[in-house]
Amino acid sequence: MNIQARPYRDLADLASMRYLVMVGRQATIPASYMHPGYLDWATHYPPADQAIHHNLRVWEDADVDPPTLVAWAIFAHNEGSFDLFVHPTLHGTPLHERIMDEYVAWAETRARAVGLNKLWPFWAMDYDTVLIRLLQARGFVAGPIGLPAPLFERTLDELPTIQLPEGFTVQGVRNREDGRLRAQATHGAFHPNDDWEAYAAEYARFMDSAVYDGARDLFVRSPDGHGASACTIWFDAVNGVGLFEPVGTHPDFQGRDLGKAVMAEGLRCMKAAGMRQAVVGFDPSNRSALALYTSMGFRASSYFTFPQKEV
Repeated sequence: MNIQARPYRDLADLASMRYLVMVGRQATIPASYMHPGYLDWATHYPPADQAIHHNLRVWEDADVDPPTLVAWAIFAHNEGSFDLFVHPTLHGTPLHERIMDEYVAWAETRARAVGLNKLWPFWAMDYDTVLIRLLQARGFVAGPIGLPAPLFERTLDELPTIQLPEGFTVQGVRNREDGRLRAQATHGAFHPNDDWEAYAAEYARFMDSAVYDGARDLFVRSPDGHGASACTIWFDAVNGVGLFEPVGTHPDFQGRDLGKAVMAEGLRCMKAAGMRQAVVGFDPSNRSALALYTSMGFRASSYFTFPQKEV
């Protein structure tokens, strides 16, 4: 197989990258594969169109016409992390090792360009012994020991029913005004010290991106017209798995089960779209998130591991 690397080009590449990780999960091998929704989120929010070609790299089989994508790498600038995903037929083969060498060299170059002094993969699961072995052979060592970081999962067989407080409603984003209300919730939850108008403008740009779908961008509207809680849901149509990324409630509205209500609507939408499972990842030190997801029926299905390498 004649494998050639090149920079990311366009949305056709993005579609092939999504498909590779979905096929990887479908193969049910002990390998780490990102949910395709996280790929869309990481590449398009906050909008970084000017950097996307530098933050993504693909490998193709040049022996076929047209060339077929067999691996891809991402620098997730929000997290500062670097990940590589190979087609399941290459997992653990000598070609995987060769691509891993090229990936590490690319990641080191990209890290230096943005002023980072270490490499670490976000989507490295503790059961992926092949990935862990390949990384260790290239100078990666186990990261700081702390609370184990879980990937939470639940089935969609039976869905919870959460009663909203009187006057509150949950809906998808239908227009720019809705988008500002939805952004209010996550601005308060995650970025309260950031300039609000700049944040709102950034979110409006995300709404204009190729991956955005307002019907999957859910929020709770308060009786006085504020964005109180929000979540965005993403679909893996091949495996029937929905992803929550992100979930947040504005501090002014916490303690009213609004996070549960917006997630319950997200679960309903997932099931209506044919999903059979839902997943969510989070910082295990966030006790509020742990309590929310546990109360919604999520349980740990696997754990992340965070090997690191100094640049």
